[in-house]
Amino acid sequence: MILDIRTILFFTSLSSCITGIGLMAASISYSDSLRKSMYVMGRGSLLLMAGMLFVVLRESCVSPLFSITAANFFMLWGGGELYQALRIFDGGEPERRWTGTLALLLTLVNVFFYVVFDILQVRLVVLSLGISVFAGLAGLKTLRFSSVPDSRVRITSSLSFWLLAFVFALRAGGTFFPEGNPAGIFENSVWQTFIYALASIGFTFMNFSFLLLCNDQFNRRLGQLALTDPLTGLFNRRAFTHQALREMACSSRSREPLSLIMIDADGFKNINDTYGHAGGDRVLQHIAALIREKIRPHDVVGRLGGDEFAVLLPGADYVTAMGIEERLVTAATENPMLFNEGKISVKISAGTAALDPGDPDFDDLLSRADDALYRAKGQRQ
Repeated sequence: MILDIRTILFFTSLSSCITGIGLMAASISYSDSLRKSMYVMGRGSLLLMAGMLFVVLRESCVSPLFSITAANFFMLWGGGELYQALRIFDGGEPERRWTGTLALLLTLVNVFFYVVFDILQVRLVVLSLGISVFAGLAGLKTLRFSSVPDSRVRITSSLSFWLLAFVFALRAGGTFFPEGNPAGIFENSVWQTFIYALASIGFTFMNFSFLLLCNDQFNRRLGQLALTDPLTGLFNRRAFTHQALREMACSSRSREPLSLIMIDADGFKNINDTYGHAGGDRVLQHIAALIREKIRPHDVVGRLGGDEFAVLLPGADYVTAMGIEERLVTAATENPMLFNEGKISVKISAGTAALDPGDPDFDDLLSRADDALYRAKGQRQ
């Protein structure tokens, strides 16, 4: 049984429309680059749908010339949007100048081969290869994502774009064989039925795989937010405690020393009162940056709350930790923070405690470092 080509194209465009609208609607639930990329991907699907609808409506509602022009431009423009959506997903800026220019040029080529020579084979090859190139670039971009660590997710999503690229490349190549070179765009044949049905599956698979890609990225970001302080990017109290317990367990097994430094900002309330919460937030970010700069790569740093920070020093005994503490206090004093064309003097107090190998208790370590901090703060006042 061979389905009518118009029917296949209509249902393909309907499927593309539903998934495209679904992506655009789902983008509301996301934020930043995910929202933008999903919206652009949905828009690309709708543009492809519009192009196919102009093919279906040819000779019934619109003139052949208008149908060819609109169908080619919308489908090629939609193909370009697939690639742009993936650039945005990976944190890049869209480059619509070249994709839009290529869509326009290929459309003009196909108009030429309708008005002047009227060669259907050339038009099919140009349109098919154009979409195949855009889909192939999208698949390559997906595979190279630096923001998606799970290779299985990248490969699955990239395969959906390469499937679409393969289908349209097959459509272009098939025109060089008698059974694949139709006398008319709506000629019913096994070849055309197979190609357009496969394209319909490819469009649907592409959109759903992209939605799964966005969902995986969203869940990963949620996991990061559960572990990090949103203002400073450091570990939050829960994550810091978890890391500290792991390091303490390793220290107990290896008999290596371990120390903890507690830090807070001097006069932080006065900073908030003078410069507002924006100034206070900037001070906390400034202190976090100084700590990251002065500690060792394998040290663990977190914001425990308010203006209170903690640094865990695996392998550092009390003397080594005191040297790092002094370096941190000096760095804060010597590096005032620029704010509103002025400077805010930032001073910190710190207290250090070393892990007791005979009683590796985190609460005890934290309490002793906290006591040392308040002794140091009392001496500075």
